[in-house]
Amino acid sequence: MTKCFLSLVFLLLVRNSIWAQQPVDYRSRTIYFAVTDRFNPQHPFHPYIDPEYPDATNTSDCFTTSCPQEDQWRKYWGGDIQGVKEKLNYLDQLGVSAVWLTPLMENVRAYEGGTGYGTGYHGYWVQNYDKVNAHFGDWDDVSSLGSHLRAHGMRYMQDITLNHSNPYDNHVFGRLFQGENDEILVKTYQDDFDKQNGVRAYKHYQDTQQCKDAEKKSDADWSYWQLHHCLLADLSGYNQHDIRIADYLIDAGKIWMDHGVQDFRLDAVKFPFPDFISKFTHEMIEHAGDINRRTPPYIVGEWSGGGVGDQRSLAFANDYDYFRTNILDFTLSLALNRFIGGSYEYSSEVFDGVMLNDLLKERVTAFEGRDTWQGTFIDNHDQIRTMVRLDKIGICSEAERERRMDLATVLLMTVRGIPIIYYGDEQYLANYDLYEQNGHSYSKESINAFGDDPFNRPGMKSWEEDTSAFQIIKILAALRKASPAIWKGAYIPLYASADVLVFERKEQNDCVLVAVNRGGAKDITVPSGCGLAPGRQYGLLERANKNNQKSYVDINSGSSYIHLGELSSLVLSSK
Repeated sequence: MTKCFLSLVFLLLVRNSIWAQQPVDYRSRTIYFAVTDRFNPQHPFHPYIDPEYPDATNTSDCFTTSCPQEDQWRKYWGGDIQGVKEKLNYLDQLGVSAVWLTPLMENVRAYEGGTGYGTGYHGYWVQNYDKVNAHFGDWDDVSSLGSHLRAHGMRYMQDITLNHSNPYDNHVFGRLFQGENDEILVKTYQDDFDKQNGVRAYKHYQDTQQCKDAEKKSDADWSYWQLHHCLLADLSGYNQHDIRIADYLIDAGKIWMDHGVQDFRLDAVKFPFPDFISKFTHEMIEHAGDINRRTPPYIVGEWSGGGVGDQRSLAFANDYDYFRTNILDFTLSLALNRFIGGSYEYSSEVFDGVMLNDLLKERVTAFEGRDTWQGTFIDNHDQIRTMVRLDKIGICSEAERERRMDLATVLLMTVRGIPIIYYGDEQYLANYDLYEQNGHSYSKESINAFGDDPFNRPGMKSWEEDTSAFQIIKILAALRKASPAIWKGAYIPLYASADVLVFERKEQNDCVLVAVNRGGAKDITVPSGCGLAPGRQYGLLERANKNNQKSYVDINSGSSYIHLGELSSLVLSSK
């Protein structure tokens, strides 16, 4: 126990300011993803009110008062860039070393009903990439944020939409502006002919039989042609082969980099023309050198459903020399959620420790060894929050939901890949009732097939630093910084059963032992690993929650006896 405690003290003494001065492998980072409008408003509370569209902002402070109506959740709440800056010390304490923010570009400004219901509070209905959304701030705020993030040893990752602008059937109907003076680049989705280049700015294939067929099925079943020509929902999909559009988007990426952005998350990356994705990423990498950045941008794309089992996403991620883009691992996210659900899962969704171990082994091969570079996560802004999911599959106890969420967090932070924390997960942020109160319904059978947008995007309510989730992330983020075994080491399984998974992460002499148990108390024996000294050890997470205090390892010369308490985890490091 003494050795592990001293190891923990050492890890927590690693200072970001010193760490940031060294060339850092990006895989040693922990990313925090925030929906800007819902993370934190500047204080005193003073949300931006658009003088032409005042009803786009809620009249109530939904961060501190109840906002039960769905239309309130589809308006701006007041989170902004200044609010993010106010919480950088909090993120520092959490162990965060990169911050991913939803798009800050100017979005459609009005509140509308119909298909494009609500406002662009989420950031994905852009109308001008060359301007900052006034609800969030201005260019000075963006530059200041970049500077403050760097001072904290954190990277600035900006979300950007390369597939589409805004709805073609609502708001501004696909209108696109450029420059600070709002010069019209494209009038509308229908009036989009580029006379100079003789092509249209948007894709117009919805009347083809291929796109009519696409509307009847999930995009997971679309052909390559359908992915690259048919529209995503009612969004005005760019024709990136129009050089005017391609240059506009590439110039936008450079402008944002010039104001402090270091990394990119590419929204809906499976839909744009592939050659444009390659051109964009290579241009961003080259521009980083042009502006004397020490390291190239880390770029990760949202290939919905991507990961093991989706061969096209793997082909995309594995052709890294061409695309220079990693992907978000949706397959792993689903597996983590199903694993911690245990016996509460619907029969067709059951996923045990043996299956999880098989997936973790398969990921290494499927990503051709580059699984350590892919973005891993538990939940996000397009999915049902994991805490809500656990409630809807029948886990009525808040304490049990939290302990199961802890297990997913431990796995996220210790398996191969770059972990991404969805804002509020460290506080067990959840809204359990409003989706149903507003006329929608959950189904245990199809719980993994849909999200509960917009109710999966609540405002942050708590900033406690003593929750179990916060402590787990903090401790394991520090371990990740200090331990190459975690961020690039081999995955070595030691034991797998229905409820228990035990594995090592190993890189040369650096070794980390991880054990998780989603069931009742268990006693198991595994080969003695990690070169740990003989004796009883409780691990780095002993004090994170009461369940972990009952877990320990008795290390002998040839084997290790592990006792795992109910719904508990154990992490030991050779450092």
